[in-house]
Amino acid sequence: MGAALLTGVACVSSDDIQGLHRQMSEIQKQIQTLERKSSSKEEVEKLNQNVATQTQQLLKSNADTAVKLNELTTKMEQLEAKLEDTNRRLSQLSQQIAETQGDLLRLRGAAGGGPAPGTAPAVPPSSGNGPARPAASSPSPSELYDTAYGDYAKGRYALAIQGFEDYLASYPSTDLSDNAQYWIGESHFAQKKFAEAIADFEKLLKQWPASDKAAAALLKKGYALLELGQKPEAVVQLQYVVHEFPTAEEARLAKAKLKSVGVETK
Repeated sequence: MGAALLTGVACVSSDDIQGLHRQMSEIQKQIQTLERKSSSKEEVEKLNQNVATQTQQLLKSNADTAVKLNELTTKMEQLEAKLEDTNRRLSQLSQQIAETQGDLLRLRGAAGGGPAPGTAPAVPPSSGNGPARPAASSPSPSELYDTAYGDYAKGRYALAIQGFEDYLASYPSTDLSDNAQYWIGESHFAQKKFAEAIADFEKLLKQWPASDKAAAALLKKGYALLELGQKPEAVVQLQYVVHEFPTAEEARLAKAKLKSVGVETK
């Protein structure tokens, strides 16, 4: 019996030891799994941190770019305002020069004993004892131009054409001479005299090719050609506006007009 007991105890002890080994193996596996999970979590955390850092850098870069863009926009607006003011001053100076030239011509005419060009002759004194009527003075360039433009704005196109033609006859080389020619064309266009308008715009483009009214003159010439039923010529004219002045408002209007007649542009 004692031998049997010892054998039984030995068997139980061996099974217990194997069970303990199995439990230890399971625990080691669980520990390894936890370690792998912990390692993965650390890597994910590092990755998240890297992504957060890069996102912050990107946001900062975008913010810096936005600030620089705003600064450039402000500077461009300031430059445009200065340019507009410079153009206005140049226009005023041109008018003053034209007025001075007109005064010189009148003085030369008076010194020569005859009326100066562009001035009305002196009216002889009336019979009797009444005072002599003073000679009429010619209007200044600004007065001529402003009067003609006022007539155009009020729809008095015939008067506007006459006024702008008088301006060009007296002052053919000021900063507003090309504008005067352009408004003659616009006045004829408003009267539906499209052939005359085309001739006016062509004259502007020939005499003042670098005029700031060139794009508008080309556009309106294209419109007038369409009104006359000359679609192929009009399409070429409008496409030329889009090609030569791609950033101007006239280019947008030319594209819209081309689209309205079934011609697509890029």
